[in-house]
Amino acid sequence: MDPIKQHRDKLYRLGELFADTGIIDHSAIAEGLSIAKRTSFPIGRVLVMTGWIDDHDINCGVEVQALLRAGTIDKALAKDLLRFSHLNKVDINEAFRLNGLSRNGDNPTSRLGKLMLAAGVANAEKLAQANREAQRHECTLGGAMIMLRLITPKTLEGALNLQIMMRDRKIDFPQAIQFLKEMHERNVSLREVIGDHSDNGMLLRLSKGQPRIGEFLIAAGLVSPQVVLMACEIGNEEDNNIGRVMLSQGHLSELQLGAALQLQEMILNRVITYRRAVKLIKLVGRLKAPLEQIISESKTLDMVFKLLKAAGLVSEKVTREVACQIIDFEDTVAEAMLARGFIHPVHFRIGLVCLEKMHRSELTEAKAAFVVNYCARHPGHELEMFGRVNWAELKRIDIQSDLLSTL
Repeated sequence: MDPIKQHRDKLYRLGELFADTGIIDHSAIAEGLSIAKRTSFPIGRVLVMTGWIDDHDINCGVEVQALLRAGTIDKALAKDLLRFSHLNKVDINEAFRLNGLSRNGDNPTSRLGKLMLAAGVANAEKLAQANREAQRHECTLGGAMIMLRLITPKTLEGALNLQIMMRDRKIDFPQAIQFLKEMHERNVSLREVIGDHSDNGMLLRLSKGQPRIGEFLIAAGLVSPQVVLMACEIGNEEDNNIGRVMLSQGHLSELQLGAALQLQEMILNRVITYRRAVKLIKLVGRLKAPLEQIISESKTLDMVFKLLKAAGLVSEKVTREVACQIIDFEDTVAEAMLARGFIHPVHFRIGLVCLEKMHRSELTEAKAAFVVNYCARHPGHELEMFGRVNWAELKRIDIQSDLLSTL
């Protein structure tokens, strides 16, 4: 016998294929070969008779064996297809389709392309066209498919989220195909499709505890939905973090990404609410200041507000009314009062200077409150009155006996 043919026959023996896929073990093969030798039955028939596999497995094995010998597929793909057909009880043609592959070897190279092909969203010809458009316009495959109107942005977003769910082992590939097919046919979102399947016992809930970094940045107005979709697709293909992709593409700064990740963790740990986090990340982007500085300044504003209340410049009734209007702790009471005009900017500036003196132990809270109140009693001349304060004399005077009664 031709030594090359002998080697190929040995390499692609049916029993070895089943053993390599883990469908049956080598001891069963040895036992089957022994029986086949005594009875002159083919090894496949013996394995069926002994209950290791069924006729469906044999048919799939023979087909994969033929594809291997023809050089259409390699051994790694042969094992994957045979294992898939065995576990899901589908024929080899269906195994090709459900894995986003074609028998002619012209297969999509991207993960998204395989999923789109498997779900029947686009055929191989349309995918090839989309790939050409992606290269021509230097965009992603998903972006090109939207441009060609093969899919909607809603479908692309759902497909990318399905890839993330597969990565996190929340669903498998056949489930992803089912959901994407339904999304595309009904033109609905992934959340709607998953909601329709929520009673079937599968763990398919989308994460609600920790906001996705992309959704978070969109809510803050730092990036557009189109940028997030592009970054998500690139991240899925390259096994890269979506934030790092946006950073490398110049859509996000290190400062913004670091703040977003910190706030994401704070939301998860219930330190702050989602709306409050969105407000803070907006300030990081607008002021180009570190998150720590923004939070520190917010605390400073709270302390100045407390001082103004002690000075009698803030009504308790108004404070309660404003506090009731704050949604989901988006603002602190002090921020809301300042934004709504209930804190005079000049009073705030005077209070801030007094607070700094308090931190340096140059002024007590009671004396600081007196100064703020004294200046506020001269509308339009507050800063002038503040400039006339004799700090040395103020430090000497006993606030309890000499000043408190004048408030």
